Amino acid sequence: MDTRWLGQTRLLLVALVLQGCVTVHAPLLPDEEYPGDWGELVALGPECKGVEGMYLNAGSMAGAGGSTQPVSLMAVLNFPGEAETVSLNTNTRRVDQNGDTFITLQVVADGDTTVLREREGCFCVKQTLVCTQISEQYWSIPNFGLGGSQSNAYLAISRDRTLIAKLQNYHADVVLGVPIFGMKEPWVRFKNADQSELPHPR
Repeated sequence: MDTRWLGQTRLLLVALVLQGCVTVHAPLLPDEEYPGDWGELVALGPECKGVEGMYLNAGSMAGAGGSTQPVSLMAVLNFPGEAETVSLNTNTRRVDQNGDTFITLQVVADGDTTVLREREGCFCVKQTLVCTQISEQYWSIPNFGLGGSQSNAYLAISRDRTLIAKLQNYHADVVLGVPIFGMKEPWVRFKNADQSELPHPR
């Protein structure tokens, strides 16, 4: 993609955030789509250390009418590969004047610390872990249009230490001068592995 078009598309996405089209969910609070039986959300504490722990990779995404569909934590964080468990740790890089922190989220699959994955672009804002630009895609066709999509995630835990996240997947396009915007914000959860029965190795 031409860097000029890429810059314009990124500016378009930033403008949507600044104009309030994209909500920053910090602190993360239940809304009308949050499943009532998923439990009370708990703040992650200073520097969001409360998110640290081991979780099942296989989770569930809330759907309409109380339905759920499978989702994996590795996929949510945009890392390839399969796993039974995923361990999360935070590495604080900087604390700003408001007390919010710039964080690198460290991800380990199945306890294999020799393969350490890191998710940049994470922040602890009002004791909610916000990971931005988890995935980005851009397109442009000269004299026709341009656009892009982006994925963010807002993480907290419930009282039983289940990992709860609100995903934010949105796209912004301009086609023949007409702006098009769409967004989905599903809830997902991943049980704490220490409180779950893991399948025995074969």
